[in-house]
Amino acid sequence: MKSKKIITYIFFALIWIIFYTVRSNAGTLLENVLKKTKPFVGQGTVSKKSYFSSDNIIDLNGHASQEVFNRFQSLISKANHEILIQTFWWESQSQAAQKIFRGLVELNKAHTKSRVKPKVFILIDSTILQRAHGKLRKVVKKLKAEKLGPVPTAVSLSENFQLAKKYIINFSKKLPNVKVYVQKYEHAYIGSLHGKTLVVDGQIAMVMGTNPQNYLNEPHAWYDLGFTVAGTAAIAMREDFVSAWVQAISYDDQFKENIKELKRFRKKLGCNWGRTFICRAWTNLDAHWIEKNRMAFDKVSTSLGLPPSPKYKIFPVKKFIQEDKGNPLSNVRIAVTTRVGNGFPEIFKGFNTWINRWVKNHKNIKEGYNIDNTQDQAYLVSFGSAKSHIHILSPNFNDDDAIKSLADAVKRGVHVKLVTTFGFNRSTENYPGQGGDNRKGYCRLYKKALKVTRDKEKVEKFLHLRWYTRPDGVRVDDSKSVVDDEGKGRPDAMHAKYATIDDQVAIVGTANMDTQSWNHSREINLLIDNKKVAKSWDKQLFNDVFNRSDKWEGPNECKKFKIKKE
Repeated sequence: MKSKKIITYIFFALIWIIFYTVRSNAGTLLENVLKKTKPFVGQGTVSKKSYFSSDNIIDLNGHASQEVFNRFQSLISKANHEILIQTFWWESQSQAAQKIFRGLVELNKAHTKSRVKPKVFILIDSTILQRAHGKLRKVVKKLKAEKLGPVPTAVSLSENFQLAKKYIINFSKKLPNVKVYVQKYEHAYIGSLHGKTLVVDGQIAMVMGTNPQNYLNEPHAWYDLGFTVAGTAAIAMREDFVSAWVQAISYDDQFKENIKELKRFRKKLGCNWGRTFICRAWTNLDAHWIEKNRMAFDKVSTSLGLPPSPKYKIFPVKKFIQEDKGNPLSNVRIAVTTRVGNGFPEIFKGFNTWINRWVKNHKNIKEGYNIDNTQDQAYLVSFGSAKSHIHILSPNFNDDDAIKSLADAVKRGVHVKLVTTFGFNRSTENYPGQGGDNRKGYCRLYKKALKVTRDKEKVEKFLHLRWYTRPDGVRVDDSKSVVDDEGKGRPDAMHAKYATIDDQVAIVGTANMDTQSWNHSREINLLIDNKKVAKSWDKQLFNDVFNRSDKWEGPNECKKFKIKKE
């Protein structure tokens, strides 16, 4: 009898040990991330209250290319109160933008007899190139007409903001039951708004790597990804949008509406008396600043039509996802990682390091450049905690801290699988301070891994670098791209921003693995701690892409150009 009791005790003890061992292993990576990012939450764009949550619903079905905007259209058409869209690029005639417009037409029809008039807020980055659009168009077309070779991809013929706004506002006149607002996001130098999100009724949202632009047009659409989430993470994404909207209007000299709260707010920011450039260069409405100035911020956001905690009609999240051919998963743990824009180029790295310490008084970072944010820290901790494998899709790859972290992972015996597009944005990535194109990025990673491991065989065993290849087996060479008005000049490239670690954590959103996204742009991503999500998305979105893509040619390619010492 005693022996039976002893065996029973041993059995349950083993079950308890196994359960908590598995549980602790699954949670260790997330716990490391939360611990490391905690000091930087206030320097992001979402509040401490909504930064991490476990009440979220995720659609296990990720979306690729035009599928992203099919979901976009469906979500917009089902909105009850509020639609928030932010994007880096906008082209009104693109297939993606037209789906947004069709969603708005359906929304307008659905609210014919409704007492509620939904509001639509569209925020578009105002890049240097977009502002120069009018002058560049003539130059580019002349170059093409004289057959002087490919036009650098930096000289894009995207609509500038004024054209985009004019098109959208004229279209909205056909929608009497919907109110549409359009605003440009002003910033200093290269501190771009690179976020791409949709938030509906503050309850369900999408984050994606893609913009509504011609490069997503079928049949030669870029390979890009989008994901649907609901719960507290969607609330955090709304906070991110509202702070960007308020900042955009505060910095905009051309915004002339007579709003008392806005005038007071601009004075508080130091943006009055025409000092908007100084304001853009030195001020970011991060979560800490907003919390410190909560009353003033809430007043101005409410006056602009974006109240801080709106009580909207409950959106039927699960029902919507199921009816839209999705697969909802509940109780998912998510951290919404972000970074505010920073307009200083990396060529002023030494000066900027000093200025950061003086202005921001950041004492939590001993190494690295502009990585004092939850986005970069989440990546670094996730890569640094990996035990088995890291899977990455990114159009660009060249950030110093990402390279160091992945090289260290190789040293630990972690399989690093990375896919980029050959020659993607080669002209802009090779600008001074921007890190270099993908060939250089691969060479730097290989050399760094070789340096830290001192073992060539180990590097070749655990480092797997690939060039993105179309489903038909043809490698995409974006370095030969010619920009045109129809979006046919850069076909089939891979533009996804995606990472999974150890079949446990997925990081998806807007950040590339490059200097611009890690050090300068305003970004937003979801860090999802769920084995089912990570495995499902790898199976749908990563495995086939990696398996069909071309292997990197190897270190002999590095002799063709100078690589800075790691």
